[in-house]
Amino acid sequence: MENENNNVILVAYDFTPVGDLAIENASIMATKLNYKVCIFHVINKTSRENLKKTKEPLSAITEKLAKMAKELGGKHNIEVDYIAREGNIFTTIAQAVKEIGANFMVFGTHGKRGIQFLLGSAALKLIKSCPVPVYVVQKPCGESKFKDIVFPLDIEPGSKQKVKWAIALHKQFNCTFHLFIDSNPDEYLQNRLKADLNQVKKLLDKHNIPHTENFAPSKRKFAMQSVEFAHKIKADMILISTDPDKITWSLFGSPDERVIYNQQKIPVMCINAQDLRVIIGGL
Repeated sequence: MENENNNVILVAYDFTPVGDLAIENASIMATKLNYKVCIFHVINKTSRENLKKTKEPLSAITEKLAKMAKELGGKHNIEVDYIAREGNIFTTIAQAVKEIGANFMVFGTHGKRGIQFLLGSAALKLIKSCPVPVYVVQKPCGESKFKDIVFPLDIEPGSKQKVKWAIALHKQFNCTFHLFIDSNPDEYLQNRLKADLNQVKKLLDKHNIPHTENFAPSKRKFAMQSVEFAHKIKADMILISTDPDKITWSLFGSPDERVIYNQQKIPVMCINAQDLRVIIGGL
């Protein structure tokens, strides 16, 4: 079942500086697309502990969200709504995305730290629970125009399928895609990758989407090379696919995590491979 296009961007907010970054990025995106923003806060153990420290009632959360929504709407001349709901971030946010018909979800990350190195990435778990594209940020939006997007292409199942989202994103942002192609010493796999590349280019050409073709220069870790390339060309974001059914835990970080938590703090748009049938309209 396809998501209804309600032109809403849901932004996860936790009353932290990183949450403020997420709201700023979501607001800039909304102004460019003429979308509505919905600020979403999950009331959980952390929320209650923070209220206890400040000696505030539970109602303080909705009061703060209401004030923020009003100020944000006036500042950016956009419609802003808010929701506060009991639950946990890994299920409650995904449910809200479906309920309000959001087409993007935006959140900021504090980076992978502490016990997450042992239990896995909280950000990646949240991304995999979400039925729509997730835009992950680590810095202010700044001069981002959502125009130059790096499209890493390797032999992973969801890699070439990102082209469906590339087409939709181009319609919204009129962007250019910079294809960054993995190198593989195995001749069979390299030929398969070439076939995928030709298919992706054919689809982009069919929709008159501007793109460049760039090849990874070495056999080094492709995820990090993709980040380095994006940094070099000053890309606005990196488009990756994530597989909700794939176990990605690694002591040293999975390829997805290396991109999401990149030290250059380049924003990352994450597409769940199993949800590629969903049509973007706005979130």
